Amino acid sequence: MRIIKTANLILISILFLACNSKTQSVKHIYYLHGRIIEMQGKEAYSEDFGKYEIDSIASAIKVDNAVLHCDIRNYDTDVKVYAAKVSEEIDSLVNSGVKPSDITVIGASKGAIIACNISDMNIHDINYIFLAGNNDYQEDNNDWKFHGKVLCIYDLSDNIAGKDYSYWKQKENFTSKFEQIEVETYLGHGFLYKPIDDWIIPAREWIISQTF
Repeated sequence: MRIIKTANLILISILFLACNSKTQSVKHIYYLHGRIIEMQGKEAYSEDFGKYEIDSIASAIKVDNAVLHCDIRNYDTDVKVYAAKVSEEIDSLVNSGVKPSDITVIGASKGAIIACNISDMNIHDINYIFLAGNNDYQEDNNDWKFHGKVLCIYDLSDNIAGKDYSYWKQKENFTSKFEQIEVETYLGHGFLYKPIDDWIIPAREWIISQTF
């Protein structure tokens, strides 16, 4: 009887570890920063919006058991070329066995434009967060058809790229989910320069909750 109990305990332990290992799959987060970092480097500072706190942002968006990809792009990077580069990396991750639901691309400002191009060209059902990346110019000059699970966050006080994403949501897409969140921080386009709760909290929830 004691042997049976021990065997049962071992079996339970094995099942627990197996289940736990499944829930602890490694996530990959790509954070694509704004253009000012390209132009000035990591210490970028805007007279209008202050310091771009890229290190604090990177720390705030990194969830448990995740690899954060946060490269500093070269000066005046070509949007489509860089989008193709990241798209190829995503393909490699998926081909190596990483679940699409464990990959998230977060783009801020110009980074959001790059993320939009990735979502247009990459067919995998990964997660996207477009942060302050829409205006009349983007709608007039692009014909994106998004893939994946898309969350858009825009600030009503942002007069640079604070337009909502309804235009894109109503277009033909290949998305499995498309949501948008409106905030009003009164920081203008500078709301993305800091890891403020208005966008950090929903971003982290999006990364964690898209599990299928």
